[in-house]
Amino acid sequence: MLKLSIKTQLIISFFVVMLPVVLFLVANTLYAKNVVRDKVSETYRNTLDIFAEKTDRSLSEVSNYLNKMGVLDFDVGLLSSFPYGSDNYVLTKIRIQNKLQRDIVFYNPVDTLFVYSGQDIFFSTTGSYAVMNHVLNDNLDGIIKSNKASAQGRWLLWYDARVPGGDFLVKVTQVPDSNVYVGSIIRISELLNQLAIQWKDGKIGESAIYRKDGMRLGVPTKWDHFAAADNETPPQNAELYQFVKDKQTGKRFLRVDRPSGQADFTINILVPESYMLQGLPYFQKATYILNFGLLFIFALYLFFIRHMLFKPLQLLIAGMKKLSLGMLDVRLQTNETLEFVFLANTFNNMAEQIKSLRIGVYEEQLRVQKIELKQLQAQINPHFYMNSLNIIYNFAALKDTDSVKKMSLHLADYFRFIMRVNRDLITLDEELRHIRNYMDIQKFRFPNKLDCVCDMPNKLKSIPLPALTIQPFVENAIIHGFVNHRQPFKITVRGSLLHEQGDAFLLIAIEDTGIGFTEDVMRRLNEGEGLMSVETSRLGILNVIQRLKLRYDGRADIRFYNVTENGGAGVRIQLPLAEEHGQIEEEIV
Repeated sequence: MLKLSIKTQLIISFFVVMLPVVLFLVANTLYAKNVVRDKVSETYRNTLDIFAEKTDRSLSEVSNYLNKMGVLDFDVGLLSSFPYGSDNYVLTKIRIQNKLQRDIVFYNPVDTLFVYSGQDIFFSTTGSYAVMNHVLNDNLDGIIKSNKASAQGRWLLWYDARVPGGDFLVKVTQVPDSNVYVGSIIRISELLNQLAIQWKDGKIGESAIYRKDGMRLGVPTKWDHFAAADNETPPQNAELYQFVKDKQTGKRFLRVDRPSGQADFTINILVPESYMLQGLPYFQKATYILNFGLLFIFALYLFFIRHMLFKPLQLLIAGMKKLSLGMLDVRLQTNETLEFVFLANTFNNMAEQIKSLRIGVYEEQLRVQKIELKQLQAQINPHFYMNSLNIIYNFAALKDTDSVKKMSLHLADYFRFIMRVNRDLITLDEELRHIRNYMDIQKFRFPNKLDCVCDMPNKLKSIPLPALTIQPFVENAIIHGFVNHRQPFKITVRGSLLHEQGDAFLLIAIEDTGIGFTEDVMRRLNEGEGLMSVETSRLGILNVIQRLKLRYDGRADIRFYNVTENGGAGVRIQLPLAEEHGQIEEEIV
């Protein structure tokens, strides 16, 4: 079951009580807002539909006019039958030109009516004659080619920078059985001007025309700050409307789109949401003020509860966390609340008792370390005694007094170190001298077969470490690695410094050329598991591991590995250094 704090429960209870009231006010406001927005959107949608239908009807009428002119007009039909430049051709051209000038007045919003015979272009326009003459001469061939490839009956969208606004609609109809074409041009800017009449006040909104790919057509109107619909593809479903946000001002607008049935463009209008919701903001503000008032009351309530309840609880929790991290000197300050005075006094008494108990436990751990060290000193393999004495006896029988003297001295030094180590720490150099004594004794047993190399920088030899930290691993290497006594066996002891996360460590590696660890033994040693009874001849390994963990509060690390795939056992000992030895590395370099 999920457990919640007192603070969380109080906040939840407050919101459970106040949430229905706030939700009702907000829902009521949103409902009124949606009703007004839907009705206004429907009105603007209807207005846009009327304009779009009127525009399509005008385009359809112009298309019908072009079709009738190409099929029924007598002069247009005869134009291709007269030689270019002949009197009949010129007279027919004049009559057609007069008809174009007459008819262009009746077909609003047509900008240009033209006839193209392949060799000649004559037209009537409401704009600049020179500009339109260049536009027609440069674009008609491409327009006719695109008209043949496009769907029949639809107007083409074309662009020429010389036309006001750049974008225009063009429709071309071919006269049957001839190379004569009748066409018309309507500027998009003219359609925008007619569309802007419906929204001539910039506060109401703005209109625009887009291609299917979302590119805006024509010249923008003077209210160019309405950029919310730019670079957005109009929705394919004409019945939908959406609300968009102006990237410059951050205001929201109603966007309504209506695709044309005569050409591939979409008519768009934008209406500010603030204009649609006139009058509602006052009611919204009252609702928001009421909600903020409730939040203000809740804030005062939380401030009072925080001073009386939350702050003392946080202090108590913080004290418990510090206590759990071992900061036993933490104590809580009491306040005027009776309950928390009792809790603070109880906590302080508990912290004092834990501090006393921990000191006792630490002293007990130190005693255990000393006992374990003495046990390790007493764990001398009886076979080592027997073998050493047998070696001395054999040398004496052979009357090799020099060897007897050397063996006796090495054995005396070895046992003197074992029996007289009563300090918690010795230097690394003392440990290495003890290892050399041990190896010299073993070399008497296996002459020319054993070798031990110590690669240790001189500056490291003064570093203190617990007694008998390295020697048990060297002895274990000989007992378990030196199986084939006929083959040479080498032990290497290396030392170096390591810095990790600002702390300095002494690294000691003991490696041999023996058979190495089995996978099961290496796994159990690295995981700290006990060894089977048959393997307990690994003298003192687990004892050393336990002593180092107690001595260095778990910061010491011992890893067992195989040097190569073919054999060779390795032990990596990592011991943290005291602050006074942290700069040894710089001295060595």
